[in-house]
Amino acid sequence: MDVKPVRGRPGQVLAALLANPDRLVAVDTLVDWVWADHENPPRDALGALHQAGARLRQMFQADGVDADITIGKAGCRLDVDLRRIDYHRFRALMARAREFHDRGQHDRAHVEASAAVRLRRDEPLTGLRTEAAGEWRLRWARNEWVPANAFLAAQQLLLGQTELAVARLEELDLTHPLELSLVKLRIRALVAAGRALEATEYFRRVRREFQECGDLHAAAELLAVYNEVIKPGAAPFPAPAAPIPAAGEDPRDGEPGLPAVWHLPPDVDGVVGREAVLAELDAFTVDSAGLPRADVVMLTGGPGVGKTTVALKWAHRAANRYPHGVVLLDLRGDGQVAGASAADVVELLLELLDVKVDEIVSPVARAARLTRLLRRRRLLVVLDNVARTDQVEPLLPVLAECTVVVVTRQRLSALLAARPSPVVTVAPLSADAARALLERRIGPRARQDPAGMAALVRLCQGNALALTLVAVRAAARTGMRLLTLAEALRDADMLLDVGNDGDWPGRSLRSAFTLSYQGLPPAERRTFALLGLHPGAEVASDAIAAADGRPVSQVRQSLAVLVAAHLIEQPGDLDRYRVHNLLQLYAESLARQLADGVAARRRLLEFYLLTAYEAHRTVYPGRERLELPRTGADVTPVRFTTQASARQWILRERPTLTAAVGLAAEAGLPEIAFTLPSLTADVFDLHGHFGDIIAGFTVAAATAARVGNAYVEASSLNDLGQVLLLMGQDAQAEPYLQAALRLVDAHGIGIGRVTVMLNMARRHLHAGRVDQAVTMLRETLEAARALGDPERCAAALHRLADALLEQGGHQLDALGLYREALALRERIADGPGRIRTHIALGDLLTRMGRHGEAGDQCARAARLMDESQHLPAAMKLNTVLARLRHAEGDDRAALRHAHRAVELAERSGHATGRGRAMDSLARILLDRGNIDDARRLWERAARLFRDRERVGQAERIEAVLAELDSAVVPQARDGERDTVAMPSPRLSSSGDERLESTSRRGIAADHW
Repeated sequence: MDVKPVRGRPGQVLAALLANPDRLVAVDTLVDWVWADHENPPRDALGALHQAGARLRQMFQADGVDADITIGKAGCRLDVDLRRIDYHRFRALMARAREFHDRGQHDRAHVEASAAVRLRRDEPLTGLRTEAAGEWRLRWARNEWVPANAFLAAQQLLLGQTELAVARLEELDLTHPLELSLVKLRIRALVAAGRALEATEYFRRVRREFQECGDLHAAAELLAVYNEVIKPGAAPFPAPAAPIPAAGEDPRDGEPGLPAVWHLPPDVDGVVGREAVLAELDAFTVDSAGLPRADVVMLTGGPGVGKTTVALKWAHRAANRYPHGVVLLDLRGDGQVAGASAADVVELLLELLDVKVDEIVSPVARAARLTRLLRRRRLLVVLDNVARTDQVEPLLPVLAECTVVVVTRQRLSALLAARPSPVVTVAPLSADAARALLERRIGPRARQDPAGMAALVRLCQGNALALTLVAVRAAARTGMRLLTLAEALRDADMLLDVGNDGDWPGRSLRSAFTLSYQGLPPAERRTFALLGLHPGAEVASDAIAAADGRPVSQVRQSLAVLVAAHLIEQPGDLDRYRVHNLLQLYAESLARQLADGVAARRRLLEFYLLTAYEAHRTVYPGRERLELPRTGADVTPVRFTTQASARQWILRERPTLTAAVGLAAEAGLPEIAFTLPSLTADVFDLHGHFGDIIAGFTVAAATAARVGNAYVEASSLNDLGQVLLLMGQDAQAEPYLQAALRLVDAHGIGIGRVTVMLNMARRHLHAGRVDQAVTMLRETLEAARALGDPERCAAALHRLADALLEQGGHQLDALGLYREALALRERIADGPGRIRTHIALGDLLTRMGRHGEAGDQCARAARLMDESQHLPAAMKLNTVLARLRHAEGDDRAALRHAHRAVELAERSGHATGRGRAMDSLARILLDRGNIDDARRLWERAARLFRDRERVGQAERIEAVLAELDSAVVPQARDGERDTVAMPSPRLSSSGDERLESTSRRGIAADHW
């Protein structure tokens, strides 16, 4: 569905509804769909559904989607236009494709089926791991996905696109091996592609596999297909019908009365990676009988991607379908010289047809004469380098009997509005195709220097012109290593000017880009140049409007013009735009020439600062923030109505926000450089984006030190240390914490001392120095109380309780401390802190045997987590629930929670959380008598803790392992309690190498 993803249960409810054709699902069925991997059943299934429905309604309303969720005792209904749901769009497209196939219009069938299979961007019902969802996925793949792909491959074979069909079937074989329909089709495709030997080898291998697995019927069917297509003279697949002469034409070859017209440059070699584009041109220019279609196709793409080369290659390949000739005309729309008009094209075509143009004075008479001549011919006309609609629109009635391909940098919207036509876009080459192009042009040196080749491919970003020019430069400098050339071309100006060596003036990337740029109106030129100031690859219109100073509506119009000119791209989101790397370099060179470039950059950075402030204030209304620096009054930030929308904005703009910190430091705006990281780190932390947090605070600390702001420097150093602690890099964290402590002591920053000591105590606890941690936390608690800071008091209380439990005993003391911390966090509305304390209370009460109270604490944490969608907290909650259910004797539920905890730990990259989940799972398995699996889990958990310097936790588990051989293993419980042991989870070894991503802002006072 065309809406933003929703994490957690609401997203799963939506997925379950979308999977139901009637969009009405009974409550008990929906519970089975959504909560089968959760507590069984939910205590209040209907209440949980109402919560999910409310969040989904908010999401629909925010995105302007006309949809609603209705929840009642009868069930849950999704009311939405079926055309908004990818699944139903897929089925509708496939139905149309089959209708075209039945009418013999295989080209149209191919287009519709291609559009259908492209709708799949991910696994269906992503994130819904229930048994019912898994069964639905299997049914959909078997009954709809595989047949759709087989149908598409069959259409490609009918259109003569044999290699494309083979490639598709080979890819499908990886995910659907031994699917009989696909296997039979692949044998036919290989034979049709002239690869009979390969078809034979494939047939023998797969037939043997069918026989070995006992499917003799499939083996027999395969043999019948093979015998049918491999015998001499057999056609593996029906071929398109041969061209039929038009009425009134001489059916004899060549038709002497109508000589062919050939005005086409020589064919080009070395065209790679364009098979799909060539196939699209084939599909749009022939009818179901394989005859040329009298229609218009637009071939478009950005500057330098190779549109003319593709058009020329395809024209030569398709020439045998046009008995009366092929004409390629350059309309000179690049602006270098005066562009050709429609009248010029008519005159040139008449001359090519040996008509004495001088004898026909009237332009109208010339057009009429050409129309009559072309009516008796089947001609291909390629109009290259078209800049404007008025260059070609008057020609279309004249060329009505021809196949016309319009090659243009612009998406000619006016032409498409007047005459809807297929549009084929030439995109940048893939990395593999780019590498193949360079290897073909450079020769053996390319294979001898793979590192240099990889660097050149990255530099050129798939731009065909860039690849060609770089290959020419490499070939001219035979003594230079390719890696050395790539290093030299990292200079933006050198890369843009490569090829501009005097032999062919204007043949460079800069020249190609300039031709497109100069064709823009002034407002759009400025907008494109402003994109060169932007620090990220993607940008929204409101950010560019802030830099420009114009209203957002006007900037959106300018961005639409740039999209049509293929100077920028517009991804799926309607208000986001992306600039290709090479064009970004060109835009940066233009930005340096802007008279108000410095002021525009300041406005852009202030926009991100002010919007980040609004987002942080929306998500964390009670949290302290650094004071905003003074900004101009001419920048309007984005306002947010919900916490979810504010979080989504920060996550969506994450690369830009991280880059903006460094850009602000370079631009001499230190207040922005050290304020912005403090506004984004909380949300980054929730999703484990620690690299961005470290990058931001590193710049912030250095910038604050440079301008002499000790408070911000100490804050940034503390936060760096804290993030490293959470990542398990305690040794690297300690110098940052010590430096922060020296600064706060030297400048008498009391709140800073409390904050740093909280993290120093955590360092002691991780290292197994429990007594030192307890002493420091008691001191920290007293200091926080003296300051009257409830947030840090709550953090110190919670941490002290953790340390006392680690010390041994003190359960009642810890219980009181947790409850006091919880009361403070409720008073200051600290949602993440409340979740952590509820989970800690649930864990402690489980150990104390007070299972009812423990369950109540876990339920409260779960309700709060429905709002935060915090993976590490969900992982920890499932770990505690596993222990609680095990203590209650419900091992089936305990194992389900333990497996869920391990899965969440892997998804969030949470290494020590993974260790805790393995510990809980191992204890359950040991209690079931599964000693070997328990031992393996404990060994891996101990290794995880050791690798991340969690000494105390590692030693505790190692002690368990040391005693395991001599311990008395309890007998498995009887079957009356329905607690049969389940196998341990599949754990990837690569997961051990992931960095820990524990919640940092769950205790917000650890952060300044």
